[in-house]
Amino acid sequence: MAKRSREDFEPSSPASGNLGEPAAHSLPVASHNATAQASSPKIVQLDSGGGEAHPAIEMRCSLPPHRQTLSFSSYEEYETHYNKSHVHRCLECRKNFPTEHFLNLHIEENHDALVSVRKERGEKTYSCFVEDCEKKCSNPQKRRMHLIDKHLFPKDYDFYVVNDGIDHRTSMLRIGRHRKRSSAAQHLAEIEERARRRSSTLETVAGTDRQESSDDAAEAPAENKILTPRDVNVDIEGLTGAMSALKFVPPSVRFGRG
Repeated sequence: MAKRSREDFEPSSPASGNLGEPAAHSLPVASHNATAQASSPKIVQLDSGGGEAHPAIEMRCSLPPHRQTLSFSSYEEYETHYNKSHVHRCLECRKNFPTEHFLNLHIEENHDALVSVRKERGEKTYSCFVEDCEKKCSNPQKRRMHLIDKHLFPKDYDFYVVNDGIDHRTSMLRIGRHRKRSSAAQHLAEIEERARRRSSTLETVAGTDRQESSDDAAEAPAENKILTPRDVNVDIEGLTGAMSALKFVPPSVRFGRG
């Protein structure tokens, strides 16, 4: 049997001669694959969520009069909401107003006892809606005319905003001519006006009915008079007397006697 030489066991090329070196060169490849496998679940999670990142909610508002908590995506949105809904709010009735001037007017006309006493004395306590104007009026109607004539306010402007506030509204104009106002004073005035008109109407109708009744009572005896037998006899006797006056033959003359 022939013996194999040592050359048969030696590698035929230098690349295959270093058996231990390929493991060292294969380490970066393995680490790269491991990194790709570790990062692949993150990519899968983004794809499974739709691939869109939701904006984080930064600010919340739970101040009254909100019944539910409001969320805002930025501080700028929250600041705009706060300045609009919470800065000029009355602490007594929780109504909101567009500016600090309207808030001060509301407090003076609805919650200030000293102003109420001055109003009862007949003093002019209703200030103008324009901050630079120092005009004061004796009642809301005169203030309305002043605002329309001097400051060119539109006639459909809601001049009762100083009492009602601006919650749940998007315009300072009245919605329709028959809009109901929440002001207690205005509601009472409407009730009194309706009662006055109703009373005037009832008095007019009652006077007309009384006049017609008196006229009918005066005409009824003449139209509905019933003749009794005695009245008939009296009329016949009068008629007989009148006919006897028309006789031309003297009563001493008798016919049929010699």
